Amino acid sequence: MEQQTQVHSILGIDIGSVNTQATLIARVEGTFRFVARAQSPTTLEDPWSDVAIGARHAIEQLSQIAARPMLNDKGDVVSPEQPDGAGVDLCVITCSAAQPLRVVLAGLVSDLSLDSMRRAAAGTYTWVEDVIGLLGTERLSDEARARRIMSIQPDVVCIAGGLDGGAEVPVLDLVEAVTLGASLLDQAVRPKIVFAGNANLRSRVGQIVGQQTEVLMAEGNVRPNLETENLDPLMNELEVLHAHDKIGRVPGIAACAAWSALPMLSTARSLGHVIQYLSALDDQSRGALGVDVGAATTSIATGFKGNLHLSVRSDIGTAFGGTRLLREIGAAAILRWLPFELTEGELEAFLINKELHPLSIPQDTRELLIEHAITREAIRATLRTAKPSWYTDRQAALDDLMPLIDPIVGAGAVLTRAPRPGQAALMLLDALEPIGVTTLNLDVYGLIPALGLAALAQPLSATQAIENNGLLTLGTAIVPVGRARLGETILSVKISYEGGGDLEVEVAAGTLEVLPLSLGQKASLRLSPRRGINIGYGPGRGVKLPDVNGGMVGLIIDARGRPLSLPSNVEKRRQRIQQWLWDMGA
Repeated sequence: MEQQTQVHSILGIDIGSVNTQATLIARVEGTFRFVARAQSPTTLEDPWSDVAIGARHAIEQLSQIAARPMLNDKGDVVSPEQPDGAGVDLCVITCSAAQPLRVVLAGLVSDLSLDSMRRAAAGTYTWVEDVIGLLGTERLSDEARARRIMSIQPDVVCIAGGLDGGAEVPVLDLVEAVTLGASLLDQAVRPKIVFAGNANLRSRVGQIVGQQTEVLMAEGNVRPNLETENLDPLMNELEVLHAHDKIGRVPGIAACAAWSALPMLSTARSLGHVIQYLSALDDQSRGALGVDVGAATTSIATGFKGNLHLSVRSDIGTAFGGTRLLREIGAAAILRWLPFELTEGELEAFLINKELHPLSIPQDTRELLIEHAITREAIRATLRTAKPSWYTDRQAALDDLMPLIDPIVGAGAVLTRAPRPGQAALMLLDALEPIGVTTLNLDVYGLIPALGLAALAQPLSATQAIENNGLLTLGTAIVPVGRARLGETILSVKISYEGGGDLEVEVAAGTLEVLPLSLGQKASLRLSPRRGINIGYGPGRGVKLPDVNGGMVGLIIDARGRPLSLPSNVEKRRQRIQQWLWDMGA
């Protein structure tokens, strides 16, 4: 507790694959607030090959903006804060610049141990290069499995299978095949083996692997029984390996790590900590969700009653991984979001050029909308990975729709630096398809990476910085769902403004409307859905919301339906997309 009272200023450094950001959070009039931020290109590649150079550039810019010197003559962060105001009490560092772990998953049954391992790997910075199943349609010999390990040369092989006290012989056969493949590789490139299967076999697994390669035992089986999934132990092992083998080997990262008294954290995990905190506040019948679209990685964190679910697509971002996304979902999925004609070849050329020039920015509205279309599909692809790990009993009883989420937080430059706030709001609505009533926010100051880690040492920093307008509110979104004919009135909205005056609106199915409720303005809402229409409180049930905050966009009524449906006719679809952009002021 003594340490907490001594922290008055926090420097957050987030080292991304393209940009490095420095953020200053400090006590102002007794509470933590965002003070300033600066950004510099990440100096990971030649000719620098030292991320500390880019970090120092960002800190120097921040020092000038905040009128607070933060580096000494040696280029190290001054800590603690000095009597003359120089330096900071706490420096925290997050990183997403490292390459992901290249992983092979080996298990017995596809819809049990293998699926559980897939979900565990999805919560960390990993590329799943191959999946080897012992049972099922693909029956390989031990030699064939060993050859696959040899050809891929992964960083890690995760092995699971057998319920606790269950199958033994097939699991041990799998361990022997993996060990054989590892032993045939040079010592320097042999993969580590992480065992997360039948807990009764740990000692025998260790004996089989012997001295051939390093073996790590997860603290629990990913599937201890048929009804239980236990992902955290395997996720923790993978995260530690990524921190040590990937982040720890980023050139210059050791110099940055020396500035902080806290261990370095991945950017996605820091996002998870903040969303987990938000989900434990206020109305716990609703979850909280954060999405971070970076240059090389897209992450989604959800929290339900304080329980965190984290999904990371290390292969998809706004600069890198676009061609991989194109192969995964097809060009049509991206092109459908554009209000103009673009050929598949032109789209592929755009994606290749972006990977070659990751620092480039859209040169015109056309390129901007292409980038926004890619962002929608990057989020949707990550969401498909994320949703299976959410507990079904927390989902609204509305088929396969999203559970009730409030708030939603967007991070990443493509969202936070969209030229118009309506563009960011529309990307979130189109990609996530939330239902009911939710608040859309943006991390425009880049606080989340710093707060997720700083909160471990100073919990008040996260609480107070967020409460003191640390997140920019885009607006409150109201999304009614239910069967209705296009153009049919499905919802009545009455807005009573705090400063006086009322506004009543009838909302028709298929429309997207923005009503005036500006940032800093408050109002009470009375929502009256038609019978059979649900706004999150039950079919046909209305609600009065007494204290709704305005935002940069306003009050958004998204009556386009869920799941979102686009016309099959190309021209009609483009007209519809263009109309939505106009409706949102985007």
